[in-house]
Order: sequence, then structure tokens, then C-alpha cells
Amino acid sequence: MHILDPVMLNRLLYIFLLVFLFRIATLESQSVNVPLNYWGYDFLYRCEAMNLISTHDLRTRPLSRTNFSAIIRSIEKAVSNKPNQFSRTDWRQFDQLKSDFSDELFLSSSEPHLLEYREKQSLFYLDALAAQSVIVNRSDQYNEESLLSETMLGGILRGHLGQKLGFYSQARNTIIKGKDDVQEEDEVFDPSQGSPTVVSGSNLIRDQAIAYLVYEKPWLRVQIGRDRQSWGPGYRGHLALSGNMKPVDMLRLSTRMSSFTFSSFHAFLRDDLGAKFLAAHRLDIKIRPGFYLGATETLIYGGRDIELGYLNPIMPYHVAEHHLGDRDNNAMSIDATLTSLPAMTLYAEFFIDDMTTTQNLTRFYGNKFAFTLGGLCANPLSLQNTDLRIEYTRIEPYVYTHWDSLNIYRHAGEPIGHWAKPNSEVVYARVSHRLNRDVQIQGSMEQVRHGKGDFNTISRPDEGVSKSFLQGIIERRRLFTLKIVDQIRRDFFASISYSYSDTDNANNIAGEQFVDHIARFELSINY
Repeated sequence: MHILDPVMLNRLLYIFLLVFLFRIATLESQSVNVPLNYWGYDFLYRCEAMNLISTHDLRTRPLSRTNFSAIIRSIEKAVSNKPNQFSRTDWRQFDQLKSDFSDELFLSSSEPHLLEYREKQSLFYLDALAAQSVIVNRSDQYNEESLLSETMLGGILRGHLGQKLGFYSQARNTIIKGKDDVQEEDEVFDPSQGSPTVVSGSNLIRDQAIAYLVYEKPWLRVQIGRDRQSWGPGYRGHLALSGNMKPVDMLRLSTRMSSFTFSSFHAFLRDDLGAKFLAAHRLDIKIRPGFYLGATETLIYGGRDIELGYLNPIMPYHVAEHHLGDRDNNAMSIDATLTSLPAMTLYAEFFIDDMTTTQNLTRFYGNKFAFTLGGLCANPLSLQNTDLRIEYTRIEPYVYTHWDSLNIYRHAGEPIGHWAKPNSEVVYARVSHRLNRDVQIQGSMEQVRHGKGDFNTISRPDEGVSKSFLQGIIERRRLFTLKIVDQIRRDFFASISYSYSDTDNANNIAGEQFVDHIARFELSINY
């Protein structure tokens, strides 16, 4: 008698699960996600600080268009009772936001599209994407002045087929001109080296795509395909799952109730060392209006086929890992958000990579943790149309590392969590002011201090069992940025920015000091 081997059995069961989930599709219209870089998220954060939103959804992004439009409705209801809370600029922004969700809100006005097609119960939208950037970098680090041109062309196709299948596809190509001495060796297809890069003459070409399908019931949402995820309350960086992480192929399940939301996904990562996977689930709870708790658990594993124990969305990964040999990289985080204070949102997140209560919390190398504290103030000092955000992050030594190089907390050569390296702290402040609906001025300050170590560091000291925060030669980088953004016409933006960066002990080498001046001009359109 022939018996299927475990690898083949796992794959068959995985396929069976996908087929089963597809079969339970609803007969209602399917709702795709709102991309993470959509400007409306910042407007929702501002409304939350103004106590116009009471939702536990904003810590697990991207939001579906259904959830986003539900939040818009709640803002409209709240502000109708307090119309003076919105300035003229707020109202104009809100009107544009509503028109972007005209289908879900059943409004007559809508955002423009390159192509719109409706047939019976099916809907297709096609948008064109384009951007042209010019970057001038005058840097001590490279002892030269560089002038780069980045030209991006792409498109978005979204909609639903009948009432059963929602779809979203975005593809873009970016051509980079102006780099000196481009060689064939600059072509990249090694997952550990970052984004795929093609050499074409003296130019570099990078492409990127997001594409997924959605099925949804009132009690369950199923998504399969390539997308981004951003979990947690942080803004400049996220400890567990960062929006800066490159898109991943995943199977995602989520369910939403009035007081909690549960999300889970299993993703296929890219690494030159072999097959690698990420399992993650998160619970968001509304304790009361204006106070929310969240809990996230993640697990990195690889070098073998899919583990059904990690595919199970409600299985505690910490327990499953123990039963599977204690060889994978498990982490968890808890966070809290308070929005009931006048014109202010406060948040905190504590991330645990490894932890033991039998050893000193801050000195024992095995206690690997990170935390973020932050807040957003709307209209500080009664300055209308202004937002002030302050955020502090501390990442202990050896966080995100693992004794097995395959299980390091990274995807395609870049971090899955916070962009700052282990043994770092980040202080970030940003003020944003809108002159009107279309013109915004942003100023930010950031200081990063980094000691010995990075993501590829071994997961314990060379000698002994003690660690010291910001040990070794400390690299200190100060970054100041001023940016002006103007929406010339609907969804057609022009921006100009200048950044000054001053780095001491660069690359943790004593005495190495670099100063960078970076100016960037960009035109972008989504039509």
C-alpha cells in the first residue's frame, strides 16, 4: 500500500483548506483593502485624536474598504453633533475622503478613474499610476554630489466579479537613472540582497506588484495573494509587523465583532537560505470607548515544508513551537491605545522576542525585548489644522536575531519588524500643518543611536551571558526634514523636501563623521 509522505500530505491539506474557504464565499459584494500609503489614514488618526472615532480597527492595517467607509460614517455622525470641531480645511478634506468611497457610501460624487466598467453585479476600476522624482544628494559619505532620476509607471485594477469575488492588482516599474558605474553585477535576484533589480544599460529597473483575491462573510473574511501588513500602534516604525516590509504572498483570515477583531495569516517569505514562512495572529479588543488593547504573536520558521500547527489560526504558536522541537523564532507583543483624552492619542507597545523571569531583565542576554511610547496631539496650543506626533522606541541587543540564520526576523534581506537595528533607540517628532485642503507643510526631527550588533549578529554574546544596552562604539545620526506637499489637482501631487543628516561614528567606527544634504522633488498622479 502506498502512503503519502508528510510533505505531500501537508500540501494537499493546505490546498483543501483553500478550497474549503473559497466555497464559503458570501453572496455580498467583496471589499478589497485600502493601501497602506493612502493619505486618508493620517486623517483618521487626526479624527481619532479629536475624539470623533471610537474603533479598535486602526491598529491592524490595511483596513478593508468596508471598514474604512464604516469609520467615515461614524465620523460624519460624530461631527454633525460637533460641527465646530472641524475647520474649513477639515471639512474639505473630509469631502474628498468621502468621494473616494462613494460606492460604499452610496454617493453620487466619486474619484476619477482612467476606466470604469460595470456589468450586472460586476465592477472594474482601472487607475494609472505615475511619478517622477529628482534626488540631489551632496554627501561627505561618498565625497561627491549625485543627481538621480526615478521614473515610476504602473497601474491599479480593482473591483469584484459578480457578488462573490473581490480582486485587487497593483503593478509598477521604477527606472533609476544617474547612478555611476552601473555594472552587470548590480543585477539582483538574490532574496538576501533586497528588491529584484535589472540592469538595462546605465539604468536600474525595479518592479513591484501586489495582487490578491477576497471572499467575505459577515463573520469571516478570507484573503489570498500578495499584500502588505502593518500591525501595532506605532507610526514611524512597528515592532511586530512593519508596513515597510516588502509585500508577501499569504493566506489571511479575519473576523470582526463589535468589541474585538481577530486576524491571522500565513506568509511565504524570501530568503537565500531556503524555504521560509511567517505565521502571525493578532487580537484587538475595545475595553471601552477610547481605550483599546492589542496582542500579537508571530513565528518565523523554515528549512522544511508548511507546518499545520502554524497554519492553525487559533493555535498558540509558543505551544506549537515546543511540540515541534523548539527550533523556530517565536515572538509576541502587547499594546494599548488611549484616545479619550482631549485632542490627544497616547499609545504604547511592548515586544517580547525572548524572556525569562529567572534572570535579570536588562542584563541577561536572553531577555530580548523592545518597546515604543508615543502620542499624537491634534491642534496643539489651539493651532488649527496642525498635528504634532512624538515617538520613542528602544530595541534591546539581540532582538530579532536567532541561533538559526534562516529564522532571523527578515524578509527579502530587510526587517519584518522595526527598521532600526537591534541595540538601538529612536526619538522621532513630527509636526504637520495644512494651509488648506491641498497644501501641507511637514517638519520632522529624528535621532537614532545604535550600538554594537545588527540583524545578522549571533543571538548571544561572544563571551558570558550579559548584555549592555548601547554597548560598544555608538553611532549617532540626527536627521532633520522639511517637506511641502501640494495637491495641484485631484490626486495629482507635487512635493519638495530637504533633509539634513549628521552622523557621528558612522558604521560604529570611532571618529567617522558624515554630513548629508538631500533634496527631493516629486510629481505623482493616481488617475
